Amino acid sequence: MENIITINAEQRKEISKRASKGLRAAGKIPAVIYGITAESVPIAVSLADVKGILKSENKDNSILRITQGDKVKFDAMIKEIQYDYLSDHIIHVDFIRIDLKKTVDVEVPVVLEGEPVGVKTEDGLLEFIHREVLVRSLPTSIPKEIRIDISGLHLNQSIKVENLAKNDAYQFISPANTVICAVAAKAKEEVAAVPEAVAAEVPAEGAAAAPAAEAAKGPAKDGEAAAKGASKEADKGAAAAKGAGKTK
Repeated sequence: MENIITINAEQRKEISKRASKGLRAAGKIPAVIYGITAESVPIAVSLADVKGILKSENKDNSILRITQGDKVKFDAMIKEIQYDYLSDHIIHVDFIRIDLKKTVDVEVPVVLEGEPVGVKTEDGLLEFIHREVLVRSLPTSIPKEIRIDISGLHLNQSIKVENLAKNDAYQFISPANTVICAVAAKAKEEVAAVPEAVAAEVPAEGAAAAPAAEAAKGPAKDGEAAAKGASKEADKGAAAAKGAGKTK
């Protein structure tokens, strides 16, 4: 990586939520430049410049030359970008000073190439577990990406950091046993079988409904007969009462 992206910055004199809001309204982003041996410097940078960095070949691993006026210059990289959790808009950027002659540790994206034989012919499922690996190198030697050919990967096989090809320009810092990807067996759905004895005890649909309906009808008929009998007894009582009244 040889390209250095130059961006202009202005020092922030006021540090407050109100001032930051005003910067964003003007198309700028509040930022801070951090350094190990130097003091942190609050600055403001153009939102368009930050977006341009993220669209560049090396994205957030790009080497930056941050200028303030004609005299102050910093070689830096993006340390962290903060986004608004509601809108995904960039609201703050942290930069870290670097020395082009000293190594840095950065996360580099992994790109998988090819279709594993374990997926193509062995009915396996590809699992992409770690999409970035930690790399140590000079800023000018940071790889854009780590490409891995996975076409020879069989079922139940994996690729770990220790399996990655070595390179003189950088070294892997991620633990050697970190699994990058693997081909796993697909999960099978288990269907519980119903024992024949239990199945025989289960009545056919509608078989139990008829007896239940008949049982329900029986009490209803008995109730109707009782009601009719009670009505007749009441009529007899009423007639007797009338007769007694006439006799008096």
